[in-house]
Amino acid sequence: MMAARRDFDDLLEDLAEAVDAAAELVALGQDRWRAERPLRLAGEAVVGRPGDIATKLPSDLVAGTSELPWAEIKGMRIIVDHAYHGIDYERVWRTLRDDVPELSRVVQRWIAVQRGSEIEPPDRDRE
Repeated sequence: MMAARRDFDDLLEDLAEAVDAAAELVALGQDRWRAERPLRLAGEAVVGRPGDIATKLPSDLVAGTSELPWAEIKGMRIIVDHAYHGIDYERVWRTLRDDVPELSRVVQRWIAVQRGSEIEPPDRDRE
């Protein structure tokens, strides 16, 4: 049996969950990241999810958000899914710490638009 196709709202929720998980991993700190293999494996999954979701987003939406490096986001999924033997965990850490927050801001903006809000949602980093 085939799974039901996920609609845009579902994809936004999936992205929001991934960016929240990234923030949780980063909040644990880089020392724990380096010391605990399960955290690094979780980080692989977290950075791969947005790349998978990006392949399902409407192309006009992706084109309208050029502030995000969509090719790199999609490429990270390919790396963690198919080149897992050569993953650079420091790069994954930097992606979680530095790049995912920008994705979070865009996702929160999309969610606000979907809900009909005219007001920019608060930046989660400042709450």
